[in-house]
Amino acid sequence: MVKMLPSVGVVDTGNSSRILLPLLRSAGFTVSGIWGASNQQAKEMAEEYKVPFHTSKIDELLLREDVDLVCVLCPPHVRAEVAVKALSIGKHVLCDSPAGLSREEAVRMVNAAQYYPKLLSLIRHELRFLPAFIKMKQYLEEDFCGEPLICECKIEMGSLLSNRYNWMCDQAMGGGVLTNVGAHVIDIISFLTNQRAVEVHGTLKTFVTQMDSVSSFRHISSDDYTAFQIKLNGGAFATVSLNAHIPGRYSQTVTIYGTKGQLIARNGNLYGMKNGGKEELIYGDIARIPGLFNVEKLPPSIFLTGLEGWVSEIKRAFEESIDKDDRRIADLQTISSAASFEDGLYTRTVLDAIIESSRTGTWSQVEFIAHGETSQAVVSSEEKTVTVQISSEQQKDKPDEKEYSSPVIRRMLTQ
Repeated sequence: MVKMLPSVGVVDTGNSSRILLPLLRSAGFTVSGIWGASNQQAKEMAEEYKVPFHTSKIDELLLREDVDLVCVLCPPHVRAEVAVKALSIGKHVLCDSPAGLSREEAVRMVNAAQYYPKLLSLIRHELRFLPAFIKMKQYLEEDFCGEPLICECKIEMGSLLSNRYNWMCDQAMGGGVLTNVGAHVIDIISFLTNQRAVEVHGTLKTFVTQMDSVSSFRHISSDDYTAFQIKLNGGAFATVSLNAHIPGRYSQTVTIYGTKGQLIARNGNLYGMKNGGKEELIYGDIARIPGLFNVEKLPPSIFLTGLEGWVSEIKRAFEESIDKDDRRIADLQTISSAASFEDGLYTRTVLDAIIESSRTGTWSQVEFIAHGETSQAVVSSEEKTVTVQISSEQQKDKPDEKEYSSPVIRRMLTQ
């Protein structure tokens, strides 16, 4: 018996929506409605993609009976509000990264997800589903490198800004390379190493405060260069640089050095080298763009490939649920490799700690504790300490850490 997939409501009309909507449709999901910041924006996108319903009032979309799953792709400052409201009325939620503008907003999202544990609540960290990183995680778990010591990540890209002033120009509204690219790096480091940050030191820079293409009297405040270091709780050390001053290219290199060797992910390719040996190709990227998208600026292919894998696993989570008659029920174990709202809280906490470190010029401590009764996120520096605590009834259902990524790794490695 083939199970019907849940119908989808898309929140926003920007690039993210124009990329995710076709991928959802190609996977077999039905898109039933679109929300836009204005009725005109919503109408234009609905007509372009032949979506039957559009609105500029979020409640009108969320309360529709033909919307089972809500894709929250709006700017960061409204993500938490929409995600919490959607969960509270019984909708599955897929939310863009990062989770809100602050730890406090991310905590609200986690609380809502834990109150409705049978609903899907995922953060969009698609690099977890890039084949090169899935292979990399497998090799790390098989002790190819030995004990991980150092993780280095270097990303070079063009500007994230468009030809008009919007939230991406304003750091206070969630703009900048740290929030929009660094969040994925923080998540993938944790995903690969099974370690989390305990202390960070970072620097955020805005070298370009005005652009001819951005016509506005307001100055650009979002960072276009960021460098940060992370001390991880398993003893490893990570260093990351994000440079948005290389027009026309995107280059990403993630290297993990261990006691026995090293693994290097260059864009979508994975290389390995044992101590004293030669570097060898482990996995070669197919370099395929999954689909045609009508967007102003296409994301790097590794993000598109990972996003396609993420959508595929979400589809499988619904298809493999026990109740084949209810399209609203998903098998949460099937999708356990994906980033949860709790993972989103961790990433948001690290982001805030890096921002705090840049402000004070000191190391900032990060504590994120997840166990049977409580989850706790703490950020502190010499000048400031912030603690947030969330109750947890869902932790008992969370898979064992050793099985954290096994479902997707097993499936994708056998393809």
